[in-house]
Amino acid sequence: MKLFLGLIAAGGLMALGERNEWPVARAGAGLSGQVGVALPKKPEVRWMVAGDGAIIGEAVVSQDVVVFGNSSGILMAVDLETGKKKWSREFEQSFEAAPAILDNTIFIGCEDTKLYALNLADGKEKWSVETNDKITAGVNLTKSPEGKGTWIVMNGYDGVSRALDAATGKEIWKHETEQPINGTPAVVDGKWVVFGGCDHCLYTLDLKTGKPLQQVEGEAPIVSTVGTDGSFVAWGDHSNQVMGADLQEGSLKWKYSDRQFPFMAAPAVDSKNVYIGGRDKRIHAISRSSGEAVWKFKTGGRVESAPILFTDALVCGSSDGRLYALDLKDGKEIWKVDLGESLVAAASYAKGTILIGSEDGTLFALGAKK
Repeated sequence: MKLFLGLIAAGGLMALGERNEWPVARAGAGLSGQVGVALPKKPEVRWMVAGDGAIIGEAVVSQDVVVFGNSSGILMAVDLETGKKKWSREFEQSFEAAPAILDNTIFIGCEDTKLYALNLADGKEKWSVETNDKITAGVNLTKSPEGKGTWIVMNGYDGVSRALDAATGKEIWKHETEQPINGTPAVVDGKWVVFGGCDHCLYTLDLKTGKPLQQVEGEAPIVSTVGTDGSFVAWGDHSNQVMGADLQEGSLKWKYSDRQFPFMAAPAVDSKNVYIGGRDKRIHAISRSSGEAVWKFKTGGRVESAPILFTDALVCGSSDGRLYALDLKDGKEIWKVDLGESLVAAASYAKGTILIGSEDGTLFALGAKK
């Protein structure tokens, strides 16, 4: 518990020389995508697990167990080192959401409208909560404002953002919007819940009460997860734009546009730039201060995979079947690995291993030769 809460409090960054776990989507509560360690040398495929459903949500890792779901409704747990299956469970509807892990419990939303709490050791159900529509977004985990427990913060296609007690699933608060919510909510500074909705709005809620604090009007549906770093937040939308805003002020800082293609991926954010893939087949680095292009990198297919940020490089998949590593400063290619299957899920990382799922249903584990 102490290790995990340290991770989410710090936005997922490790103070040590290696990162051993990836228990929640986008590297931590703020959804920055920051890994906190240096880029591994060009990796090779260590193992792969093939399935019969597309993997849309990223895999998560805790206690050397990798957990991921697919569009066939299969949730699977495998060993991080070997890829050997520990267990799998079949559900009636598909999984687009990334799981989250706290201690020995997996939390995952399903298109059958339920959020499940499952035992990490064997996948058996502890409890479930039913909502009014499918759940396509990953959940976030955070300390309660009083510090007495852990809360689940989640969004649903029913347009509702909720906080639940992680131990019981009991609802603490909910906030209703007018349209579906597709993206995972960010938890910022232990006090704000931040997400975008299909009603074009960026919401900032009070973590303690769920009451709205700020609202920024966008120009099109926000269908992906936001990225934050400090009080800065960025997101892409269907108006072919990326936007940056200040959470404390509740004001839009800039709009970025390039070609007439939407941005469907979640951005990654560091102290200097926003990094995001587009359906224009490019990965864009955008200045966090000015909103101007820093560099662009062209891939061979649309980019709906969200980048993850090592201290010196980003790693991102493309529908061209390749996993790219690019220098953060200038966007130059450091290495690429051709996996031969379209990649729309975000990558994750633990113990020297990069994990990424494909639309063909394969989970790849990449690392240095042993």
